[in-house]
Amino acid sequence: MDGIERLSPIMHIDNKKDRPEALLIYPPIYDFALYDLYLKPYGLLRLGAMLEAGGWNTRVVNALDYRDPSTIRAMGRTKRKPDGTGKIHRSIASLPGFLADARRRFARYGILPEVFSERIAASRPDAVFISTGMTYWYRGAAEAADTVRRIWPGVPVITGGVYASLMPEHCTISCRPDFNSEGAAGRDLARWLENRGFPAPNIDQSILPLDHECWDEAAVLRLNEGCPLRCDYCASAKISCFREGRADAVFDRFRMIAEGRRTRNFAFYDDALLFRSEKVFKPFLRMVIDYAETTGTEFSFFTPNAMHIRYLDEESAILMKRAGFKEIRLGFESESESFHAEHDSKYTEDSFFRVIRSLGEAGFDPKQIVVYILAGLPRQHADEVEQTIRYASDRGLTLSVSEFSPVPGSGLWQHCVDSCRYPIEKEPLYHNNSFFPMQWEGFSREDMSRLKRLSKQLPC
Repeated sequence: MDGIERLSPIMHIDNKKDRPEALLIYPPIYDFALYDLYLKPYGLLRLGAMLEAGGWNTRVVNALDYRDPSTIRAMGRTKRKPDGTGKIHRSIASLPGFLADARRRFARYGILPEVFSERIAASRPDAVFISTGMTYWYRGAAEAADTVRRIWPGVPVITGGVYASLMPEHCTISCRPDFNSEGAAGRDLARWLENRGFPAPNIDQSILPLDHECWDEAAVLRLNEGCPLRCDYCASAKISCFREGRADAVFDRFRMIAEGRRTRNFAFYDDALLFRSEKVFKPFLRMVIDYAETTGTEFSFFTPNAMHIRYLDEESAILMKRAGFKEIRLGFESESESFHAEHDSKYTEDSFFRVIRSLGEAGFDPKQIVVYILAGLPRQHADEVEQTIRYASDRGLTLSVSEFSPVPGSGLWQHCVDSCRYPIEKEPLYHNNSFFPMQWEGFSREDMSRLKRLSKQLPC
């Protein structure tokens, strides 16, 4: 995709340096609630690897560093779990006036602002690259851009990531980058850098991320890039095209982190982990199993992104159990066949029964199986979600009601814009599911609260 460029002066590399320096920033997050379920700067660190392969030095500032000593002294330690998940430092932030009906406290998550500034000021960058996450997290990216311009005026700022790709015009206004890179880092970014006297990054989508201390307690793996499906409530295709990975390359990365950092927890970032599993996923698991048995090491694997039910077979279930998967998250969404016929075409009743049976026979306890149920889509009725909750609860599984958020670029986006009571096309903060933006007479905020309680109360 073509990037969006703001006019800026051409920058030149400091001749005293052999290689230009790139400052990579993972910004703080502004939200009503946040839990670190393997929140890692995967894409940013992969861009860093591309830059280094192209002739750059890199420095990373991770604003979500819960181990920062200065922030701990000021705010105390956060509660963390042995699996590498937990809370991130939180400070109350002022709530924009137009969010008065949010009914919840707004907060900034991350290291102290003064620490954030100190880290940005610690080196003299030739260019700054800011990662953006959810569209409604844009205030953190804007803070990062403002901080960079205050400390390093004239140094070019480049934004990229989810928000930058799905709402490029809004990102250009809020963050005022010199260049906004849409989609996966590509030739548009390389060309822009070359035009300003910088070396081009090695744009190879198979390059794996830089090694970094954020992998210590839990590391992230990705076998396949993107997703081959086109669910109308998702915009994955706007971020990246589907690309099949290499099991051997990812395994080498896994082993390097396991041995170099002694990491034992690993989470998959794949949107389509099980797609064509015979070629990538299963070979990777067999390598892990052989390595674990040879070294006598136990590993724990997690799937924060839900897996597609239709692709999970008996052999995959057995291999996942042997490799050390501690939790299986499934994108069930709804038991309604009409729901899937309309939105995603990824479920049949027979496949659901088959998958649950296969996981049980492989040795997974029902409590290790988390079933995502999607609630709050445009014109979705509350009773459909309740029926799904009752249906899934009969299987003894853990249920998670996922509140729908409008996603720019998705098949449902224009329908959301037309029917939402908030100006979601102009203000991304309204994409946050805390507002329940698609509320209507058939599905109220009270219905949502009741259904979430029901999912916890029914016997499982």
